[in-house]
Amino acid sequence: MPNTLEFIADHLPRVTVDDVRRFADTVDIRDAQAFAVELEVFMQERLERVNLPVALEVAAAAEAVEQGLARKAAALRAGSRWTPSDTDIQRGRAALLEAYDQPHNLPLREFARLANKVRQQIYKDIEAGRLLALNVGPRGQKLPDWQLDPVKQRLTQTVLQRAPGVDAWTLYRALSEPLEGLGGRAPVDAVTAGSVESVANAVLNVLGLH
Repeated sequence: MPNTLEFIADHLPRVTVDDVRRFADTVDIRDAQAFAVELEVFMQERLERVNLPVALEVAAAAEAVEQGLARKAAALRAGSRWTPSDTDIQRGRAALLEAYDQPHNLPLREFARLANKVRQQIYKDIEAGRLLALNVGPRGQKLPDWQLDPVKQRLTQTVLQRAPGVDAWTLYRALSEPLEGLGGRAPVDAVTAGSVESVANAVLNVLGLH
């Protein structure tokens, strides 16, 4: 509260001798400099009286808001960190395997053949963030076949390079699952040659990246 009053007082213009001369026709001022100082003190005193109730009200409201936010934050915090159970882990792995085995996810050798590239080039493209590859332990890499389409591959590459810290499975789902902002269509189905950038932005927005 004192800080509020001090801030207001510090940002008010000081009374000057020129201000004092405005009273010359009304009162007899023998020492303009001394009168300016006294008038400045008078204004500061009045300011404190006028703004004290307001400052108290503002301080009380700010304190109430802060306490309310603290209570809400405390209610949202769990007493202990959540850790997945063995069942949760098994279900998660089963879901990954189900997605991994979808017909549109091709083994690297098959993808390379259809792309008319040698496997070494596919490995280089994956490493450079030009192709999205899925991996489930020792079963080898698979690549979504939509990347055989030049436009969809551009979309995938754009998202890969603008979301370097996001894991491949998260990107795969963001690209292949329906988005409300795209009329309920998956990004890889909605993208066109002229909309790669806007569709990529929609995907990044879902991922919390801007």
